[in-house]
Amino acid sequence: MKTTIRNRAAALGIAAVAGLAGIGLASGPALAAPAPAAATSTDTSPQSVHYPTDTGIYADELVRAWGAGNSERVEGFATPEVVEALNEHGNEDATHWVKTGGDGAAGTIYSDYENTVTGETMSVGVANEEVSNGGEWGAPHGVHKVQFGT
Repeated sequence: MKTTIRNRAAALGIAAVAGLAGIGLASGPALAAPAPAAATSTDTSPQSVHYPTDTGIYADELVRAWGAGNSERVEGFATPEVVEALNEHGNEDATHWVKTGGDGAAGTIYSDYENTVTGETMSVGVANEEVSNGGEWGAPHGVHKVQFGT
């Protein structure tokens, strides 16, 4: 009986040490490896894009992308009508928007912004149900309204 217990304890001890050594060997060189070279092929696979499921963050992401001139990201967050309205407005001073509040009505959550340079206001409407029920990765084109004011 004592021999069986000792054999099992020894086997567990050896397995634990071997497991830790294996982890050390697997993570050591992999962490020190240089980054892979950039792909030179022009054929790139589409990448998944994460869209927030919180309507306020969703609106903020659109405003940030618009301010940065990232038209591809803006097109992902907004409907074509909103993209057109933003393009018509232009993005001069677009990096100066600050959030001032928000409100909801009829399934749309509105995030309000003010431009600190021009004093202009902007309201961004996000479809609450569509964005909130987009699953783990959210949903594209959640911003369906934008309105500018003075």
